[in-house]
Amino acid sequence: MNNYTIQKVKVMMKSNSGITLVALVITIIVLLILAGVSISLVVGDNGIMTRAKDAGTKTEEADAVETLKLAVASLTSDYFSKQYTEETKPTQTSVSLYVAANIGTELGKMDYKLATDSTMDGSLPTESQASITRKVKIQKNGGKEIEISYDVTKAGNISNIKK
Repeated sequence: MNNYTIQKVKVMMKSNSGITLVALVITIIVLLILAGVSISLVVGDNGIMTRAKDAGTKTEEADAVETLKLAVASLTSDYFSKQYTEETKPTQTSVSLYVAANIGTELGKMDYKLATDSTMDGSLPTESQASITRKVKIQKNGGKEIEISYDVTKAGNISNIKK
């Protein structure tokens, strides 16, 4: 190597002093800010975890409502089938009373049950009422109780099943 090349290498080595302490501190501060923002987006009041839990709860509630609707539809069909095609008629005088009497068994077929402190009331509204709103609590086996409201009409039908 010639003398000029050696001097050039020495100058380059002196100018490459590496990462300064200030640059390192600024980098750490930026990373801490990014970490704080990320953590708040994940676990904050409106974070991903909270929204996921809320979505799970809404899904459970919607599943319970749909299960109750399906059970009521199945029992309503069963009632009319027995009423008009079989010799042994149902002992209940209305669909709502038939549903109320058999809902526990029907829900059991769908992996649900009536909550321990809940029964389905199929009684009819009085003459001055068009319909009455009732509530029932059902729960998936091993799940939480979900309260669902429904209307019983004068004709004895069950409608407007919702959370």
